[in-house]
Amino acid sequence: TMAIVSVRMEDETKKKFESFCDSVGITVSAAVNMFVKMTIREDRLPFDVKGHSFEPLGKVVQAKDVG
Repeated sequence: TMAIVSVRMEDETKKKFESFCDSVGITVSAAVNMFVKMTIREDRLPFDVKGHSFEPLGKVVQAKDVG
């Protein structure tokens, strides 16, 4: 069984990500699945999160080092 996941992001971010995925020959869905599977396999985000501010749903959140 396959689930559907919906993600909100800025239009420009989506366009740039779609363009990147096209340039490397994968779909957005494949890229997201790769990210999720790698996160589960490594039991962590597959990249470092340090000192970056993210703005989910209009609120600024300071990301903490997960490593």
